[in-house]
Amino acid sequence: MRAAVSADAPHLVPGPRAGSASPLGYGYQWWLPDASGAYCAMGVYNQFVYVDPPRALVIAKLSANRNYALRGDPRFFRESEHFAFFRAVAACCD
Repeated sequence: MRAAVSADAPHLVPGPRAGSASPLGYGYQWWLPDASGAYCAMGVYNQFVYVDPPRALVIAKLSANRNYALRGDPRFFRESEHFAFFRAVAACCD
């Protein structure tokens, strides 16, 4: 599991980088939103399973965004808003 949620190449490490519009990192089928130790599974239409092991927290979001990926503009993906929400919920666990 540790290897699955670890970026094993520089272009997979979370954060802004040249050549990528997304700041998300990537492991083996798990997305890495930042260096906090959290990771998530993301489904089409904005379904998420967000896991934050340091806080013993799991958030599952099952609703569907009917406008998901309608255009290439990040506003039609909305991952950043979801991660902001998940972080806010996680902060309540401190």
